[in-house]
Amino acid sequence: MHRRFLAFAAGVGVLLASAALPAHHGTNASYDPKKETTLTGTVTKYVMMNPHGQLFFDVKGGDGKVVTWGGELHSIGLLRRSGWTPDTLKPGDTISVRGYPSRAGTPFMVVQEVVINGKSYFRDLPEQ
Repeated sequence: MHRRFLAFAAGVGVLLASAALPAHHGTNASYDPKKETTLTGTVTKYVMMNPHGQLFFDVKGGDGKVVTWGGELHSIGLLRRSGWTPDTLKPGDTISVRGYPSRAGTPFMVVQEVVINGKSYFRDLPEQ
């Protein structure tokens, strides 16, 4: 009887743990890949942290108003394998950012690529 309970408890634990995985990785639920956007702006903040790096940058609109955009990057491990370091971007750097904007209409995107000084940094590892 004790073994059955342990097996049952382990099975429930695995199911509960796996149920959280799809909930976390809902990039297409939050961002619209059909509306790819490229913006040029000035870095205000860049942080390599888990679970995702973060990028904030100011973009001057056609009307002269500045809008601060935020961008979700990838995990530290994948960013490092893609060439990112904690010093890749610094406040004041001029960058071009390509990504998928928030479906909520807020100035936030999931970043696909950042170009600084002619060098591209991709969110994901390049396809092999």
